[in-house]
Amino acid sequence: MDNDEDNEGNSIDQLEDSIIDHPDAKTMEQILDTSLDETFQKKLNARADQITNSHYDNKGGDLSNEGENGGDMSSDSLGGIENEYQFLIQKTNLLYEYKDFNSLDVEISEWFTFNDLKVIGPLTYLADNYKSKVSEGREERLLKSYIKALKSGASDETCLPLLVYFCMGEYRTAVSEKQQQCQKIRENCKKLYSWGIIEYLLDTIIAFFDQRILADTKEHKNSDFSSPVSVETQIRNFRILTIFYFILSVALEEEDDSKSFPGLRDALSNKDILSKIVQFIEHWKWKPNSAYRIRSLIQILWKLLLVEFGDSKCLDKCDDFLCDLHEIIHKEGKDLPKNQLTCSPLDYYTFREDLMAKYPLFSKTISTNNELIKKDPYDFETVARIDSSETSSVRNSDYQFYMAMNENSNSLTNLIEMPRTNRSHTISSQLPSQTVHIATPVPSPPSTPSDYMSGGEKIRKSYHLNQAMPFIYPNADEGEIPYAIKEADEILKNSVYESYSNKQLWEERQLFMRQERGFISEYGDQKAEDGQVNDVENNYNESKFNYSESLYTKYPESKDQIKSLLRVESFYSKSMIRLNSLIETLVETIKSNKFDYDLNFPEWELNPETSCFTKQIEEQMEFNNGNYQSGNTKEKIQFMLMQQLEVVNVKEITLKASTGIISLLLRWFKKNHILKYWYLASLLFDQQYLSIMMDFLNSSFNNNNIQQMKQSSDYNMQNNNGNGNGNGNKNNTSNVDSVLYQNKIMNPKIELPDFEFFNNCLEKFPEQYTYELINKTTIQEFATRKDSNNINNILITKFNPNYCFILSNLLTIGDKILLGNITQRILTLSDLKPSDMFKLILINFSTESINKPILKMLKKLIPYQGRKWKSNNMELISQVYLQSKLSLRDSWLSGKDLENDFNNSYGQEIALRGLLQFYNMKRYPQQMEMLGYEILDNDFTALNLNVEY
Repeated sequence: MDNDEDNEGNSIDQLEDSIIDHPDAKTMEQILDTSLDETFQKKLNARADQITNSHYDNKGGDLSNEGENGGDMSSDSLGGIENEYQFLIQKTNLLYEYKDFNSLDVEISEWFTFNDLKVIGPLTYLADNYKSKVSEGREERLLKSYIKALKSGASDETCLPLLVYFCMGEYRTAVSEKQQQCQKIRENCKKLYSWGIIEYLLDTIIAFFDQRILADTKEHKNSDFSSPVSVETQIRNFRILTIFYFILSVALEEEDDSKSFPGLRDALSNKDILSKIVQFIEHWKWKPNSAYRIRSLIQILWKLLLVEFGDSKCLDKCDDFLCDLHEIIHKEGKDLPKNQLTCSPLDYYTFREDLMAKYPLFSKTISTNNELIKKDPYDFETVARIDSSETSSVRNSDYQFYMAMNENSNSLTNLIEMPRTNRSHTISSQLPSQTVHIATPVPSPPSTPSDYMSGGEKIRKSYHLNQAMPFIYPNADEGEIPYAIKEADEILKNSVYESYSNKQLWEERQLFMRQERGFISEYGDQKAEDGQVNDVENNYNESKFNYSESLYTKYPESKDQIKSLLRVESFYSKSMIRLNSLIETLVETIKSNKFDYDLNFPEWELNPETSCFTKQIEEQMEFNNGNYQSGNTKEKIQFMLMQQLEVVNVKEITLKASTGIISLLLRWFKKNHILKYWYLASLLFDQQYLSIMMDFLNSSFNNNNIQQMKQSSDYNMQNNNGNGNGNGNKNNTSNVDSVLYQNKIMNPKIELPDFEFFNNCLEKFPEQYTYELINKTTIQEFATRKDSNNINNILITKFNPNYCFILSNLLTIGDKILLGNITQRILTLSDLKPSDMFKLILINFSTESINKPILKMLKKLIPYQGRKWKSNNMELISQVYLQSKLSLRDSWLSGKDLENDFNNSYGQEIALRGLLQFYNMKRYPQQMEMLGYEILDNDFTALNLNVEY
């Protein structure tokens, strides 16, 4: 028996060796297709089957007998041990896929409220008016004449209702089903655009903005509110916005909008409608007015960003174009396999500095090259000759610059990303000086009896070696430097990846350091125009990251990507001074979603079988022998409840658009220039976004208002007598299970058939509809599927897609605010105690769009947690290690210099703000002057330095 156990242990060791240390070609193929963790699990399953069979059949086996599928055995073929514990391991999967926008019917339904359907028409009036004025077969000629008349300044009271009805799909005339109406909306919107309606829409919207801003500025200058808007103007404005929204929604559905909507992006860009909407939102913030329909403008702004800039697919194409343009090598999935680890140039240079400190002989060749470069850095022939032996991402000429060891080493920007060598680590200064080198042979100290042996307390001692001390032990057999050290240097050197964002950052840092010394003004002699770089005597400011229309001729196949980059630049330059007001307005939509409306009461009253009002009517009719007259009281109560639910739903839809706007701006700003992205992230951080995000997440899960409450028979009696607390008998809401399956993710989306747009258009309402506002199905009751790893996967197919979209955006924005590893922001998030909430979401609602930002935030938070937290959350640490993107020199779990991070956290934030101010002042001086910043030219040469003491 002992021999069998030894053989089994040896086989497991062989399995680990065959996967981790010496994988064969077949195993490597499996790892590339899935992951190291899944491949190891499959091998273990195969080995478990062999062990089980060996116990029953008394036959041995080795690792070579895994079967033809290489360990991919079905669960039915496994032995008794596997079958007995087949449901021991479970994994919950939320079957949600992130999309930038929904289908056309969903987007259009979310545009209207029930009151909007009355304001725009009403619907019956629009249909009857169209039938009476437009005869069959003459629609095109008549509508073209209407559009031409509107452009010439004719009255829109007659023309607009007909165009709105035509845009809404000609319901009750040409269609009778929802899908037919959607198809008709697509066709009619394309026709309206081809007839030239977009110019009229844009001119009218912009004219309305300018008129209201001018009126509020002159007539109500000293008032906190804006001037009133007439009812006719409100109706006309909403009709125009509706047609514009329909055209944008249809254009987003088209894979190639240049065919169906040629010139749409150029028309929107030329009119600068994006900046105008942001300006009007800022105006509304200071002069609020419900007639301005800011909710509708937020939705249009979201669609405009998707149309003008592009969605996620356009972002990926733009990323590929920039990598080719800036010759980025070692990009994951492009030049390297997806599972191959990389490191940044700073990580590599830090590693090389540690090697030179540990093995002084290793620096012999490197120091020679560095001395040549340092002697004459402008000897380009020498620099080119030295750099030719290195990869394009690792240049000896950049070594001193990345390590901040040149004459500008005391720059403020060095605090943003400091090289953490072993020599500079805080623990190195705390270790006692060693009189004898650790490599010098010394006799062992005499053994002394321990107090623990005689019953005393055991003394635990921790020994730390100074890793910065040189290793002087001879290596005669291997030469001057061990081969493993040289091999490690080559591995890191060949895996250096310098993204174009890092290239942008280091270029701006270099310009900042030149300005910091005061010898050369990087601001230039003249102020630049919007979006243009200042002209200076030296050509250093002619950056390769300043994109212009000249790229069209060089890269005609990437014209769409270049246009997107230019539009982002134009939008930033014109809206930079208003970004703070925009962010504050969008963040307020998060605050307004407090989920303080109890969903139990409308669910009871809207369903006849649980309605208290229905029971009272039946009892009253029995008492009056069937002569009770209820009137319209029940309908009024139901209508009021549906209106309250619609308010909750509208808040969620507005939040959906707000988070989509912030997420798109952050991603596109980063593609254009990393400091634009940093500036927007800093505005979000200043608005206390992290705290607001955590409050929103807490209210989304552990909230009695979105959890089921038992309907007690004496509920009304308690409230009428004044003995109730207003919450009824919530006997079953304060348990852990209800938090897992009754929250904003699991509760279905609010749907009101009587208020839905298409139902009202076609006058088709469900005869019997059951309102379900709170989920009643537990997670364990969902469908399950067993995978090849013998893991029971619970598939969550019923959820709220709007909230999943919001949650994914909120978490992604929260991760981007941290900007890699800005210590002050990480500590701010850590103070909010987010780990429990992150763990709840990560374990119970696993999906890529939600997992990815959570794991990235946890990876930044883990180094700053204590030992107790790490021991209690090993599952989170394992998830980060297995699923998040790692680097060759990661220090997220151990090795961080926490003391230095704490001490430099405020200085790092100040350095970041200083660099952002320099960048905006250099490129956008006129906008910065409007914010109160001004460039002062001081002539240092005029100072009298001959001071007599």
